[in-house]
Amino acid sequence: MSRQQAIGKLLLGLVFGVIGLSTHASDDWVLFGGHIYTAEQTIEQPEAVVVRDGRITHVGSLHEAKRLASSDAEWIDTTGKMVMPGFHDAHIHTRLGGRSLTGCDVAMAPDLEQLTEMLRGCFSSTDEPWLIAEGLNLGFFGQSGPELPWMNAINSDKPMLLRASDGHSVSINSVAMRLANITVDTETPEAGVIERDALGRPTGTLRESAMALADRVVPRETLEDRLHMASVAVKEMNRLGITSAFDAWVGSEDIDVYRSLDDQGMLTVRIRAALAYGRGDLFTLDSPDDYERLLANRAELSTERFKLAAVKLFIDGVLEGETAALVSPYLSDEGGSGHLTYSQAYLNTTVTELASQGVQVYTHAVGDGGVRSILDAFEAAEKALGETDLRHQISHLQLIHPDDYHRFAELGVVANFQALWALPDEWIMNLNLPVVGMDRVQRMYPIASMVEAGATIVGGSDWNISSLNPLEAIEVALLRQDWIANDELTKAEVEQLDTLNRSERVDLDTMLRAYTSTGAWAMHQDQETGTLSPGKRADLIVLSHDLFSTEPQSISTVEVEKTFLDGKLVYQKP
Repeated sequence: MSRQQAIGKLLLGLVFGVIGLSTHASDDWVLFGGHIYTAEQTIEQPEAVVVRDGRITHVGSLHEAKRLASSDAEWIDTTGKMVMPGFHDAHIHTRLGGRSLTGCDVAMAPDLEQLTEMLRGCFSSTDEPWLIAEGLNLGFFGQSGPELPWMNAINSDKPMLLRASDGHSVSINSVAMRLANITVDTETPEAGVIERDALGRPTGTLRESAMALADRVVPRETLEDRLHMASVAVKEMNRLGITSAFDAWVGSEDIDVYRSLDDQGMLTVRIRAALAYGRGDLFTLDSPDDYERLLANRAELSTERFKLAAVKLFIDGVLEGETAALVSPYLSDEGGSGHLTYSQAYLNTTVTELASQGVQVYTHAVGDGGVRSILDAFEAAEKALGETDLRHQISHLQLIHPDDYHRFAELGVVANFQALWALPDEWIMNLNLPVVGMDRVQRMYPIASMVEAGATIVGGSDWNISSLNPLEAIEVALLRQDWIANDELTKAEVEQLDTLNRSERVDLDTMLRAYTSTGAWAMHQDQETGTLSPGKRADLIVLSHDLFSTEPQSISTVEVEKTFLDGKLVYQKP
């Protein structure tokens, strides 16, 4: 049996297990009665949206909707609710998100004690040879991360691997350490960190490229595993109103799964994907030859709902472990300014080469030094090639030097924020503050400053690193505080809650556009999605409440009631 036949057989079983969401014959709809948010400038507030054959045919008066609607159209009364374009998540990892949903995920543990109990509970009910968990909160530990005594106390019989929720470190117990042959004599890989004690002995946490020392002995996921994880992840996106998403780091295995899901009619979300850069030894998913082949064949590998059109570059690491590149040094005893993955000359050449091939460059940069380095590379490419419309992106942007704010607009670079991180949580206050100082903490995630500087901003979750729910991120962007702790507070009480730099708060319309019209533009699909406009695809959602009539601290409690893709109902709240 060929690889494609195997994929088809696996998916066929999944297809037969899906219960149709709607028995409505024509898939023609009229939505009326609620607040219709179009994500574009309108003179009058629309009263109705008409959908026919997967496209929006009318946004406007109810009278005209009655005239244009087909005789068998279903009329959906959304009184008290809100109709809007589907969310565009500008940064996800579909397979990793599915892995969290189908495995042991501890991201919601509120403290170390409950984290420990959650892990013990997960591991007591599994017969798997390895104990693996996702979403470890490093904010519960010191600068060196989890250490062997704590991990061995959880389990000392089987190999255990805990993936940190930032995606840039893993922690392993002594059994796993022995299997991976990590000892005091193990050399630290280039651009990696092996946390050690005063005698040089590894203490259990591996960062960046050092993670590969453990990953190489962990059992590989099977084809069936990957298909199952992806299908579960897509359903979760549907549930949260996400109709388009940018998968920020894919390789050949991910591409096979996306193509197969779309072939079987199971890819009920539009995916634009960034191929993992494949030259060198860091952050790669395929061999250099396979990378070059995939890049050359990107158009042929794309499908109706899956587009392979970008390349992902990691410019630096993260502040935890001091691998993010900074303009000014860290304040820790070690000092230093972090690490750039590539020399400036190499990065300039790489970005220019990709841009010359019409490839959108999608990047990870956390520190202000990393951000400046990739901006310099984009500037070098523009000087070499002239202006392009590739809509390059820099994702994360925890720190941007103020001198660089204006360069995003000047270079046409998209600022891709994970707004859910813009609050004074244990990561920032316990791990980041001691090594960068309060002045830089107050500059973190400068969304309002970037808007004021004329930058194009989009919103992404970085799921499974953090919550997939766009409404949670939108609330944090508006308030810059804990979106769970403020649920039951009055407006006056909300203002007393710890906040990360109030001056960086933005308004609701700014964030809704970041997740709709601007998100679609950044994905090169603004002619098809992102606004409720006649002629565009009917990718839209119905929310349980009107966000503009909801207190900001309650936005995260609003639910998606219906999700439509191409006019077909792909999710309906039970």
